[in-house]
Amino acid sequence: MRKLLIICILFTSILPLLSAQMLDVHIKNIRELEGQLCVAVFANEAGFEAEKTVWESKYKKELVVHGDLQLKIPMKPGKYGLSVLDDINESGKMEYRLFGIPREGFGFSDYIQKGIRKPIFDDFSFVVEKNEIKTITVVMKYF
Repeated sequence: MRKLLIICILFTSILPLLSAQMLDVHIKNIRELEGQLCVAVFANEAGFEAEKTVWESKYKKELVVHGDLQLKIPMKPGKYGLSVLDDINESGKMEYRLFGIPREGFGFSDYIQKGIRKPIFDDFSFVVEKNEIKTITVVMKYF
């Protein structure tokens, strides 16, 4: 009886995860093998500007294979934008050169960075629908 109860609890705990929303994130063109990758998810422009995330995590570079990293991130349905910082010195923030040129690599969900202008949220936002596995690609940019 006890085993049956444990199986029922596990089944009811796992079942929602099988139908949950998921981000399938492909990060490409990672140049540096030192440091960490900081991945942040934002819910709107105000959150992006204030750097207030709805989800964030850091990943060691040992997970990078041939300059690429693939991540799975569970999400609730909604509109989001994802950014990645190639945090070489592990400071947790972007480092800049003279004239505001980034020293470290960065990228945004399904958005190819042109120039050094910071994008607005709508440039890299996407929608996650209920029970959807949403695939997004981040191509890292370095100066």
